Amino acid sequence: MSPSTPPTPTAASRLLQDAVKLGVQYVFTNLGSDHPAFIEAFASLSANGQSMPQIIVCPHEMTALSAAHGFSMITRQAQMVLVHVDVGTQNLGCSVHNAARSRIPVIIVAGLSPTTITQEQTGHRTEFIHYTQDSTRQHEIVSQYMKWFYELRSASMAHEVLARAVQIASSSPQGPVYLTGARELWEEKSSTHSLDVSHWSAPEPLGFSDVHAKDLVKALLKSQRPLVITSYLGRQTQSVLALRHLVERIGIAVCEVNPQFMNFPGDHPCHIGYKRNSLVDEADLILMLDVDVPWIMSKVTPSEDCALFIIDIDVQKHDLGFWHFPTSKSWQADTLLCINSMNQQLENHTIDASLFASRTAWIDQAKKTLKLPDLSPLPDDRIHLQHLCQAVKDLVNEKTILLFESPTATERLLSTLEMNQPGSYFANGGSGLGWGINAAIGAKLAKPHSEVISFVGDGSFIFGVPSSAYWVGKTYDTPQLTIVVNNKGWNAPKTSTLLVHPQGQAQTHDTYWITMGHESRFADIAQAAGGAKAYRVTRLSELAPSLQEAMASVRMGQSAVVDVLLPAISEQTLGLTPSTLKP
Repeated sequence: MSPSTPPTPTAASRLLQDAVKLGVQYVFTNLGSDHPAFIEAFASLSANGQSMPQIIVCPHEMTALSAAHGFSMITRQAQMVLVHVDVGTQNLGCSVHNAARSRIPVIIVAGLSPTTITQEQTGHRTEFIHYTQDSTRQHEIVSQYMKWFYELRSASMAHEVLARAVQIASSSPQGPVYLTGARELWEEKSSTHSLDVSHWSAPEPLGFSDVHAKDLVKALLKSQRPLVITSYLGRQTQSVLALRHLVERIGIAVCEVNPQFMNFPGDHPCHIGYKRNSLVDEADLILMLDVDVPWIMSKVTPSEDCALFIIDIDVQKHDLGFWHFPTSKSWQADTLLCINSMNQQLENHTIDASLFASRTAWIDQAKKTLKLPDLSPLPDDRIHLQHLCQAVKDLVNEKTILLFESPTATERLLSTLEMNQPGSYFANGGSGLGWGINAAIGAKLAKPHSEVISFVGDGSFIFGVPSSAYWVGKTYDTPQLTIVVNNKGWNAPKTSTLLVHPQGQAQTHDTYWITMGHESRFADIAQAAGGAKAYRVTRLSELAPSLQEAMASVRMGQSAVVDVLLPAISEQTLGLTPSTLKP
């Protein structure tokens, strides 16, 4: 049977068709009562063989936005997330913070409750929730995290508004935008004139003049102890190679702090590790490249005569509250273009051999000083974090994409892995836990032939709504290996407490109120929700075989979750005691 004649598109249908032209491959969605126009558009476009993005249905909005995040962090192309009025927007939760802080281009589209009450207009109020969900300022739920937010007011403008949204989200620094429209509006017929996407390209990144490059190279060449600090330079994989070329020409120490990407080869002789504050007080020149927090001021400060430079696509961090680090000069510019300009300037220079040797000697000594100590063996075949990191290293190959979300294990894992392939490592630029197991879905969609490993803490696993994540993974064929670092609680609050009260009552009595039971069987949730293979490993002798078997399962197309029990961070028992119960 031949497809029927396509009807005049509604605003919802037009939005979907134009999304394809603008590079949107997926719509990650959790649908609600404001979406009849979209559901009908899905059905109509599909029945008539017309183009639209692929629909990824997500049982929870945390999965929807985090999966879009995972796709866009690799491709740098804006995808769409479709959610339900105010409650769906609220259910996005901390994934909104993550997308903003990670500078992820994504188009969040939310409906609004209908306003009309008679049957004269399609989409009018038909349910009681259309009254209770009619908030007065829905956009304010997320507005402070958005690059742009806008209410679509005319169906005929759907294509122009979407094009502007994609343009803004894709412009440097990239970030999320939020569009809304009432239910009646999405049902209205839309204009059919063509959208010329060539007129809506993102502006070119800011440049870096030859004079600036020349001055900065001159400062680098005369420096005795230059240091580069970065966090997200590797979002452009070419930047990794460009920085390596610069570093090797003149000998510069490189420190990655809270890296969101693989920014510099971890096994390179000039890489001094991942410990924040390293060499900040020793360097006489610090070049900050795409980094939000290069050091903690209460812990260390640069010397008075240190030359301080920042090159960053988001140099002022305008969406943060108070933020300031001292600089001699700063440039809001594309880091790759700037490094390439410096490398070109270096073609006309040679560095003094004795100075180069002095720099590399300083770096070598720093690496010895900063090297993490080996951990003492544990009795009874128990598993230490170092054992787990080494076992993960044995899994990594040229196909690996590692998503990391276990914040207190950052330095130990990365120092062990020493990853050196651009585009192989990703972490959340925000602090909203639950990102990893959902971002893995988008990463697998972006790189279908990759082997995706998510390394997450037990708290991150719970916050990730695993019943949603693994259902989506199974439904849309995006298998991942999840490794859960189960240390019986949230280590970050304990660490924070000890930084402020190192000899306090919490430390004395081991009472932090952050413990979860080792009795929990996290992997079983993934097995029940998405058919993942479930492992619970308590002994070192079982660790490597279990991980290898789990990885083999993922390579065959079935997700696997390995719950690895480490020594507990606290032995406090939670629950009500008789003294706390009221009669």
